[in-house]
Amino acid sequence: MLYHISKLKQSEQELVRNVPILVSILIAGSDGVIEKNEIEKALKTIHTKSFSETSDIRYLYKDIENNAENAMNNMLKSLPEDHLEREAIITAELTKLNEIFPKLDKNIAIDFYKSLRNFAVQVANTSGGVLGVMKINYNEKEMLKLPMIKNPESE
Repeated sequence: MLYHISKLKQSEQELVRNVPILVSILIAGSDGVIEKNEIEKALKTIHTKSFSETSDIRYLYKDIENNAENAMNNMLKSLPEDHLEREAIITAELTKLNEIFPKLDKNIAIDFYKSLRNFAVQVANTSGGVLGVMKINYNEKEMLKLPMIKNPESE
C-alpha cells in the first residue's frame, strides 16, 4: 500500500495514514464518550492488521503502528471534546477519501475500504457487553457503515 500512496500528494498520504486513527475516534466517540478500552482496542487492532491483512494494506498498518499511540493522543487533543463537533470534523476528513480512492489501484482502494469497515466493527465491539451482545446506540450503528466514504467497488 505504501507504494500505491507514494504517488499521492503529501496531504493525501497523511490523510490515508490518519484514517484508521480517525475511524477509531469516530466510532469510539459516537456514543458521546470515548472510553480508554476503545482506544486500547483500536491500537491493538492496528497492530493485528499490520500482519493479518492479506493484501498490501497490511503495510499501511505496519507503517502507522509504531506511532499509532502518539498519533491517537495528538488527534484526541486536537479535536473538540463535543462529540457532535468532533464527528463533523472527522466526517469531513473521511469524505476526502472519495477523491483519493480513484487515484489508487482499484483493488487496493476496495481492500482499504473493506479493511476500514472491519476496523470500525472491531472498535465498536470493544463495549460489546456481556457474552458479546452488542449494546450500541443508533448513531454508532450508522457510523459503523462509514456512510461518508463511498464504496470504491461500486464506483
